[in-house]
Amino acid sequence: IEDNGDVTGLDYPESRLDLLRQAPHSLVRPPLRPRLTEATLQGKPVLLFEVDWSPDVHQLSDGRYVLRINDGNVPFGAEEIKAIKDGKRRRVTEMRPVMEASLEDLDLSLVAETARRAGLNKTPEQTLAYYRLVERSAGRLVLTLAALLLFGKDPARWHPRCGVDFTHYKGNDRKAGAALNIIKRVRVESPLVRLIEDTYHVVQSRMNERQPLVDLFFEEGTEYPTFAWQEAIVNAVAHRDYGYEGLGIEIEMYDNRLEVRSPGELVEPVTLERLRRRERVHASRNPRIMRVLTDFRYAREKGEGVPRIFEEMEREGLYPPDLRLDAGSIFQVTLKNTPTYSRETMHWLRQYEGLGLSGNQKRLLAYA
Repeated sequence: IEDNGDVTGLDYPESRLDLLRQAPHSLVRPPLRPRLTEATLQGKPVLLFEVDWSPDVHQLSDGRYVLRINDGNVPFGAEEIKAIKDGKRRRVTEMRPVMEASLEDLDLSLVAETARRAGLNKTPEQTLAYYRLVERSAGRLVLTLAALLLFGKDPARWHPRCGVDFTHYKGNDRKAGAALNIIKRVRVESPLVRLIEDTYHVVQSRMNERQPLVDLFFEEGTEYPTFAWQEAIVNAVAHRDYGYEGLGIEIEMYDNRLEVRSPGELVEPVTLERLRRRERVHASRNPRIMRVLTDFRYAREKGEGVPRIFEEMEREGLYPPDLRLDAGSIFQVTLKNTPTYSRETMHWLRQYEGLGLSGNQKRLLAYA
């Protein structure tokens, strides 16, 4: 497949094809262990190589070390590559094998439902293998932590803080002692493919209704745009660092705002600045978990979530989300329910919807 996307296929003799098939083993040290699929695309033969992330530094047979950046191989020093991999190794928790676990620890009905939603005609065991959630070792099937978090009958057995802590406070501040102002506290614990929806129900049950003015009629709705608060929850579950076993996802609701916090620093190339600029940038700390949640229809791996949160908040006349990293390792999204405009101004601004105005341009118009 050429750089421009044209499918030219493999017009090679069998000896040349054998060289390609053996390249991951014969031209790389230590050798790679890819999954090789021989298929046809647009009627032409192709080879598909799939390889998981490796903690090792690999050297090509010509002596070079290269780093894959976008669609290119860039020469890089072995020590620099090792430093990058060491940093990633500390983050790659979902791939950790759990030797003492077995298929009996999984809710296989959830695995079957995932296969159904993804359109896979596979058994639960085949589905787990398809998502690379199991490995073969010494003739037995070994589950990864990702499999137990996604489908485990008791996920907390394998990770003490893999659920969500929800707290609803009265007022705009957290108080303690005699002034304790907690209205409701809920601990949500479920397999990850159920955790997101279960958390939706808990949060929505505590959310107030509002009546935005639309074309001179009041429409019922929640105090935060549905996509905005649900996307914040999806991101917290999908991208949190499960290496932090003493920290969990926390959601706090106040009269004037909703805060969603998840453990883990941002993963390169994602930065606070790029998110605040609404760039569609995507990187996953937990690619296997993210892939399952995507096929479960909770998320889309396109980096569109955060920019759309900004758009939805702005469309409803609310302040943009506040994004921050607390102590360098807790990512927090804050949604405010305070409107930036009166209902009358919101209705007046709707006449300019087709112009694609920015938030600042709308504010200038409203001020004028």
